[in-house]
Amino acid sequence: MLWKKAVRDLKDSKASYLACTAVIFIGLVVFSSFSIVMDNLDVSQRNFYRTQRFADGFAEVEAMPGAEVEKLRNLEGVADIQGRLVKEARVLLPGREESVYLRLISVDPAAENPINGMELMQGIPLERGEMNIWVDNKFFKANHLKLNQEIEVIVEGKKKDLRIVGFGRSPEFIYALRSSTDLYPNPARFGIAFVPYEAMRALFAAGKTVNDLVFTLRPGADYLALEQMLEPELKPYGLKRIYPRKDQISHFMLTQELNGLRSTARTLPLLFLSVAALILYIMLRRMVEQQREQIGILKALGYTDREILLHYMVHPLIVGAAGGLTGWLAGIALSFPFTTLYQMFFNMPGLESRFSPVYFLLSILLSLTFSGFAGYQGCKGVLALKPVEAMRPPAPPVAAKALLERFPLIWGMFTVQGKMALRNISRNKRRSLFVFAGITFAFSLGGLTWALQDMSEQMLLAQYEKVQTYNIKVDLAHPLDQEKATRELARFPGVKSAEPVAEIPVTLKNEWREKDVVLLGLPQDGRLYNILDKGDRRVAPPRNGVLISERLARLLGAGTGTQLTVASLMMRGPEEKKKVEVVGVIPQYLGLNAYMEIEAAGRLLGQENLATGVMLLVDEQRVPLLQREYNSSSAIAGFVNRAEMFNQVQELLASYSGTILIFALMAVVTGFAIIYNSSTITLSERSRELASMMVLGMTPAEALAVITFEQWVISIFAMLAGIPLTKLLLAGMAQALSTDIYTMPAEMSGLSAVVAFFITAASIWIAQRMAAKKVDRLSLVEVLKSRE
Repeated sequence: MLWKKAVRDLKDSKASYLACTAVIFIGLVVFSSFSIVMDNLDVSQRNFYRTQRFADGFAEVEAMPGAEVEKLRNLEGVADIQGRLVKEARVLLPGREESVYLRLISVDPAAENPINGMELMQGIPLERGEMNIWVDNKFFKANHLKLNQEIEVIVEGKKKDLRIVGFGRSPEFIYALRSSTDLYPNPARFGIAFVPYEAMRALFAAGKTVNDLVFTLRPGADYLALEQMLEPELKPYGLKRIYPRKDQISHFMLTQELNGLRSTARTLPLLFLSVAALILYIMLRRMVEQQREQIGILKALGYTDREILLHYMVHPLIVGAAGGLTGWLAGIALSFPFTTLYQMFFNMPGLESRFSPVYFLLSILLSLTFSGFAGYQGCKGVLALKPVEAMRPPAPPVAAKALLERFPLIWGMFTVQGKMALRNISRNKRRSLFVFAGITFAFSLGGLTWALQDMSEQMLLAQYEKVQTYNIKVDLAHPLDQEKATRELARFPGVKSAEPVAEIPVTLKNEWREKDVVLLGLPQDGRLYNILDKGDRRVAPPRNGVLISERLARLLGAGTGTQLTVASLMMRGPEEKKKVEVVGVIPQYLGLNAYMEIEAAGRLLGQENLATGVMLLVDEQRVPLLQREYNSSSAIAGFVNRAEMFNQVQELLASYSGTILIFALMAVVTGFAIIYNSSTITLSERSRELASMMVLGMTPAEALAVITFEQWVISIFAMLAGIPLTKLLLAGMAQALSTDIYTMPAEMSGLSAVVAFFITAASIWIAQRMAAKKVDRLSLVEVLKSRE
C-alpha cells in the first residue's frame, strides 16, 4: 500500500520533482564530465612524461662546447644531462603570406630514449648529416604537408631545403607556444622540428657547441641545490636562463588547466547539489505537514515509524538516483566533445574519453548523500508524531503584523493581493529565505557567465586597441642600435610611424620573492605602445624607476616606492645586479611585464641605444610587401602582426560561445526549479485561501497574483543581492585563473547585470506560467470541503 501511495505522491508532484532532478542532473554533469576530462589529461600527461623522459630542468646558454656538457654529469643529483642546439627558422610555404616558424631542435639519431624524445608517429629514423627532419604532427596536419616533401626555410638569412621524413610529438611541446605572449597554440603558424645534430651544426655554423641543456634528477635530488651548482658552471658560457620543470611553459599551461578543472569539478557540483537539497528539504517538510492526518491513520493501522519514514525517504532517494544516473550518463557523453576540444590544444597520446565506473559510483553516492540527508531532515518529524495528535489539524501559526503594516500610509498603497503576499513573506521566513538564496544563486550564475564574456572582450579591447596600437612589430635577431634599425624600417614605403622597443629578460627580486619577466623599454613620447592606468590614461615610461603590473606587484609583494633588485644576463659592466625603484603599479591583462623608458633601460644594462625590435604603423596593404622585403634578412627574427593575433584570439573566444550558452541554461533551469517548487508549495498551503478568493469573485489571475507578487518582491531583492555576490565570485575566479600569460579583470559590467536580470526574470516568469495552470485547475468544491 505504501508503494502505491508513494507512486501516487510522485505523480502528483512530478513537475516539482523533475525540476529538482534537473538541478541535481546539472551538478552531476559538471562533476562527471570535468572529472573524466581531468583524469584523461592527468593520465596522458604522466604516461607521456615517463615514456619520453620529460626533463626535470632546463638551461639556456649562448654557446657551450658539447664536451663540457659531459663533465656536468658528475654533479651530485644529475641523473642525465644532454646538450642540444635550439634555433628558430622562418618557413616559406607556397601561397602563404603570413609568417610561419619552425623551432629547430637538434637530436642525436643514435641516442636511445633521449630526454624529451619525440614520439615518432609515422616516418623513418633520422640519419646523421642528412638534411632530414621530423616535424610535430599538428604542424604537419595544419599545413597539409606530406612525407618526403621538401620545405624551404630561411636560416641565417639564407634559404635552405629540409626534407620531412616523419612526424610525431614531444612532451616538451604538449602546449606549443612560440613565446609567452601567445595565448594558445597555432600549429598553422608555429611548429617544432627535430634535426640531426650534424645537420644543425652545418645550418647554423655552430661548430661543436650547444646552446640548450636538458637534465633529469636522481631520485630524491633537490633541484635548487643542483641549480646552485650548475649556475657557476654555465656562466662562462653565457648562461641566459636556468629553470625547473614547473616553469617550462608547456608544462605550466597544462598544470594550470588541470588545476582549473579540478577546482571546477569540486566546487560547482556542490553548489547545485546544495540547491537541490534545499528544494527537497522544503518539499518533504511541507508534504509531511500536509499529510499528518494520513500519517496518523497509518500509525493507527500498525505501521511502524521506520516503515513510514522509509516511505517518505523514497521520494528524495528516487530523485537523487535519477539525477545521479542521468547526470553521470550525460557527463560521460559530454566528456567526449570536451576531450576532443582539449585535443585541439594539448598534443598528447592517449588523450581520449572513456567509460568510467568510478564516477558512476561517485555520482550516485554524491546525489544520494545530498538528497537522502535533505529528505531525512525534511521528514524526520514523522517520528515525533503520535497517532491521535497526527489526526488533528496542526495548530495555526501565531499571526503577527508584517513590518510594513506599522506604516499605514505605505501599507494603504498595496492591493489586497499585495498585502496578503507581504504578510506571507513575514510569516514564512524560512521559505522566503530559501527563495531569496536560490534566486541570488541563479542570478549570480547568469551574471558570472556574461561577465566572463565581458572580461574576455575587455582584455582584447585593452590590449589590441588601446595598448598595442602598432600593426606590425619586427623582432630583431639580436640587439641593434635603435636609431639605425628604426631608420631602416621607417623608410619603407607605407610606414607611417616607427618606434624602437627593447624587450629585456630580467629577474626582479624583492627580499625573498623573485620573478623572471620581460622589461619593456619604450620611447618617452611613443604612441605605438601605450601604458595605461586604471582610468585608461596614458602613463609615460619612467626615466628614473620602473612601472610594474598589478599581478607582478602582488607576486613580488611590491608597491610604489619599493626598491627592486634587477639582474639580467644582458647587463654589461662590473655590477651583476642593480637597484631600481618602483614608481607606479598599472593594470595589465596580457603578459607580465615591467616598463622603463628605453634609454633608461639601456643605461641600466650598460648598453646605450639598445633595441630588440621595432614597432611599425604601416598601411595594411603594404604589410605583405614589407614582410617579403625583409623575409630573408639575417638581422630579423620575425614579425608580429597585431591583426592576425587579434583574429586568432577572437576565434578562440567564439569557440567558447557554446560553453556560455550552457551556463546560461543552467541559470534558467536553477531559477525555474526554485520558483516552481516555491509556487507549488505555496499553492498547496494556500489552495483553500485562493479558492475562497475565487468564490468571492476573483479571477484565477488575480488569485495567482498573491503568489507572484510575493515571489517578485523576494526576487527583486535577491537579484540586487546577487550583484555583490557575482562580484565576489568574479574576484575569486580572477584570482584563481590569472596566470603569467594573462590576468583576468575582476569587474562586472552593467551589461552583465542587465543580462543576468533578464535571464533570472525569464526563468521566474516561465515557472509562474506553469504554476498558473495549477490555479486554473483548482477544484473549488474539493478544496473548500477538504477540512470538513
